[in-house]
Amino acid sequence: MKKTIVIAFAMLAGISGFSQAKKVKSPIDGRIYTMTLTPEGEKKAEPVKDEGSFVLGKFKSTFLMQAGFTQSDYEYEVDSTSGAQVIKFTVEAKNENQERFSWDASIEGDKITGTAIIRKKGKIQHTYTISGTWKNKKKPKPQPKTPVAPATPPDSTKTEQ
Repeated sequence: MKKTIVIAFAMLAGISGFSQAKKVKSPIDGRIYTMTLTPEGEKKAEPVKDEGSFVLGKFKSTFLMQAGFTQSDYEYEVDSTSGAQVIKFTVEAKNENQERFSWDASIEGDKITGTAIIRKKGKIQHTYTISGTWKNKKKPKPQPKTPVAPATPPDSTKTEQ
């Protein structure tokens, strides 16, 4: 009887392991971007320096956090039809004041561009143009230097003629 229970439990555990879908890692997971958010249509408004990171399917931005929004899930799609890989992503965050912060941006190479909008009760409060670069990109490793052969000492067995 114990064998039957153990076998049944093992089979059930095996089946549940197969039924769980593997989460595909995003091509931008682990990246950090240094960005400038430039207000649109506002006179005397200064651009905002920001840093955004993508970790385990979540997006977090310094500006977003300071405005009372939490890190949020992001959705992305990869477009390679033009030859260069372009990653388009969207983020929708909410805060306690019932505001929504929407990001709609594209990443091509090291550059990020797009739009961020803050809405309250469906009305646009602020619109920003996003531009920035990939901050934590790993630099290519330098090629190993080829060792220089040591100079050979003169042959003392030969005599000058």
